[in-house]
Amino acid sequence: MQNTGSNYLAHDISDPNQPAHDDQNDSNTDRVHSHSNDHGGLGHSHSHDFRNTNGRILFWCLLITFGFSFVEGVGGYITRSVTLKTDAVHMLTDAAGLLIAYIANVISKRPATVNLTFGFGKAEAIGALVNCVFTIILTLGLLLEAITRFIHPVSVAGGGLFIIASLGLIVNGGIALVLSKSMESLNTKAAFIHALGDMLGSAVAIIAGGIIYLTGFSLTDPILSVFLIIFMIVSNYNIIKRSSIVLMAGVPEHLNYEQVGRDLEAIPGISSVHDLHIWYMSANKSALSAHIVAKDPLSWQKTLILCQEMLEEKHHIDHVTLQHEFEGMDHAHCDD
Repeated sequence: MQNTGSNYLAHDISDPNQPAHDDQNDSNTDRVHSHSNDHGGLGHSHSHDFRNTNGRILFWCLLITFGFSFVEGVGGYITRSVTLKTDAVHMLTDAAGLLIAYIANVISKRPATVNLTFGFGKAEAIGALVNCVFTIILTLGLLLEAITRFIHPVSVAGGGLFIIASLGLIVNGGIALVLSKSMESLNTKAAFIHALGDMLGSAVAIIAGGIIYLTGFSLTDPILSVFLIIFMIVSNYNIIKRSSIVLMAGVPEHLNYEQVGRDLEAIPGISSVHDLHIWYMSANKSALSAHIVAKDPLSWQKTLILCQEMLEEKHHIDHVTLQHEFEGMDHAHCDD
């Protein structure tokens, strides 16, 4: 949520009406960090069993998707169908997406290092960004070919297009079914959505093949391919947008920055909130840090627990760093 005038942003130290805050010299504050990897309390546990299972499923779905994208590509060349070629590119990029998901699944098992203290989660966003940019370039090439078909129509083998697309629908349907039964992680959920997109592409190709076979109207192929190309560009643009937000440490799209600040201020014992930061720690995990002005030093631990519970239960943020200050204490700092 874009808001340059929020009360929860970092205070401008040049403003004499605002207290100055220096994380290195603030003598009346300390840092309180909450993160648990055990599901007994506020945190969460990660089962290596489902990670290994998801990894195997993603690997086999990757091989099948890549293999059939090759089949569709050859079939599109033989039948002269732009729609089939477009769907082949769609499946190829989804295979790349599955590869990214598989690599992310493997990398997610690696611990953080002294150089990458947040771990390797953002590697997924980098891969997705590169993959989507490459996809859009290929798709624009297919769009150019589709436009050329309107100017210089080409006869398309409707029967062959129908048969290959029908096989594609069966393959993609099988992949979607397998993924739907193993969706413990967001990686497999994303792969499932890609499989549904592949099913849509195959369905469009089936319609094109059936119309051409029954009517001989070959322009159906470039017409429907344009719709499929637009769908691919829009879906890839959305992934590029999200990947960019992840890499730039932006506020996760599913969170409302102002609402999180208001919810913190509504907790008993809290006077105000500032220097609030919310960002993607990885492509699927959010983190938060903030300065909390508390009313009573003696009740801070209870207030902290209320903050943790609210952030996890309402906003699903479990990686939290809070720095407390207390009302009536001088926040100004001396340089000497």
